[in-house]
Order: sequence, then structure tokens, then C-alpha cells
Amino acid sequence: MFGLTTTRHLRAELALAKQETDRQRERAETAEADAETAKFNRRQALDQLAAADSANRVLHTRLKQSAATGDAARLERRIVRLREAGKRILAAHAREKKRADHRQRRLDDAVGLHYGGHIQDSRQWQPGYEKPKADAK
Repeated sequence: MFGLTTTRHLRAELALAKQETDRQRERAETAEADAETAKFNRRQALDQLAAADSANRVLHTRLKQSAATGDAARLERRIVRLREAGKRILAAHAREKKRADHRQRRLDDAVGLHYGGHIQDSRQWQPGYEKPKADAK
């Protein structure tokens, strides 16, 4: 009425304005903190990449030097040795797999699972066993 504002109305408007100011201040502080974190992370990533680049350059220089000094023959001999070791490891793996398969067949025979049979119900020795549910298709 006549452009006059009541005290109650003024206080309500001031409270709303204060809430909005606080909300905007909090958003600004959060944004500043996020910007600082991003800046720190970028600096850290740049430092790590610079260190990796430096190590890569050193390694590249060493490789060039070793190729120039005749280390290629030594590396070839090492490759041959590693390939032979790989063959031995694969052969040992095949032998162990054959032995384990034989032992598994013997165990299956001993517990009555002849010819790849499957256990129908293991409740006797496996508490809490539940039969698998049939897949609904």
C-alpha cells in the first residue's frame, strides 16, 4: 500500500537475498577449489610425462649406442635363449596338464564319476548346496 514495505516483508526479502548470496558464494568457492585441483593435476601429469619422456630419450640413446657397438649379436643370442626357454616351459606345461588330467580321471573313477559323469547332488558333503536353476529361455 502506497509503496511502503513492512518490516516483516523486508526481513523475509533480506533472508532470501542472504540465502541466495550464500549459495552463490559456496558455488564460487567450490569452483575455485575445483580449478585449483585441476591445475595441480595438470602440473603433476606434465611432470610425470616429462620424466617419462626423459627416460624414453635415455633409453633410445642407449639402444642406438648398443646397436652401433655390436650388441645386436648379443641380443640375437638372448632372443634364441629366450625362445628355447619358452619351448621348454610350454613342453613342461603340456606334460603337467597330461599328468593332471590323468590324475583327475583316476579321482573321478574313485568317486564314481566314470566317463565324465557329473555329480547330481553334493548335499552330503557340501552344506548349503543348491541345485542350479534351469535357464528360462
